[in-house]
Amino acid sequence: MELEEMKNAWNEMNNTPGRQSRLTTHLIDQMTQNNYRSKINKIGQFEYIGSIICYLAAAYLLANVATIQTEVIQFLAFIAIALLLVLPFISIRSLCAVKNINISSNSYLDTIKDFSTRKMRFQRLQKLNISLGFFLMLIILPVLASIRGKDISRIPYFWSLIFPLAVVFFLAFSVWTLRSYNRMLKQTENMLRSIEVD
Repeated sequence: MELEEMKNAWNEMNNTPGRQSRLTTHLIDQMTQNNYRSKINKIGQFEYIGSIICYLAAAYLLANVATIQTEVIQFLAFIAIALLLVLPFISIRSLCAVKNINISSNSYLDTIKDFSTRKMRFQRLQKLNISLGFFLMLIILPVLASIRGKDISRIPYFWSLIFPLAVVFFLAFSVWTLRSYNRMLKQTENMLRSIEVD
């Protein structure tokens, strides 16, 4: 809401006492909806960046799948491409479900229940995405090596150093991401609950 609109609404509210409570409620609902969306948009920024990376990786694999000579590795490449296209779709769709709660149309109790349900669904889908992402990492390594014309078994220190470090990095990044998302969702839920108390 623009500053001028808020001034006009405030002046109108002061001039007509009967509408004061309705306008106050309306302004609080709009501010709450804006605050809610801005908190969820923080998660969305990371999800959109991740989606772009996934789509670019899928395009890279699709452009280079012809250079893979082994049929098994080509099959893994197509699975990897499918996962790179599906994972962002799951994330963005679940995020949109959390984002599209209309706070002003429901009671605060209904809004909190709705948010809790959507939050749990989002968290379950994020865990599914991490599991599928780990599977993707396992199958994409031989695909990338094949595109580069290398055999994984002949890459020095692959199994003893490179692969374990990749797994540790993936798991650490996944735990950090889940904790960050859960913290942002908890802050959002606390914001909704504080409005209910007010």
